[in-house]
Amino acid sequence: MARRRSSRAGYGWKHRQAREQLLPYAYGRLCHFCQKPMLRGQKLDLDHTDDRTSYRGMTHASCNRAAGARKTNAARRAASDPKSRDW
Repeated sequence: MARRRSSRAGYGWKHRQAREQLLPYAYGRLCHFCQKPMLRGQKLDLDHTDDRTSYRGMTHASCNRAAGARKTNAARRAASDPKSRDW
């Protein structure tokens, strides 16, 4: 299986630059997933919209990745669910 490049996945140079610029302003603000403050020393991600056209803001890395996993798992379950047949 071919490796997915970070730039193709929406995490290219522009994303990394935006994250770096926003990171100092994130400390002390609330994560929009868990509503807990983001503190220095915590891993933080720059969350983007599903279509990757804009950003929602900084979040805890664990919150952001858990949300992504929930979406991916739900899509996989929906794709593998057997559909009932019309009789």
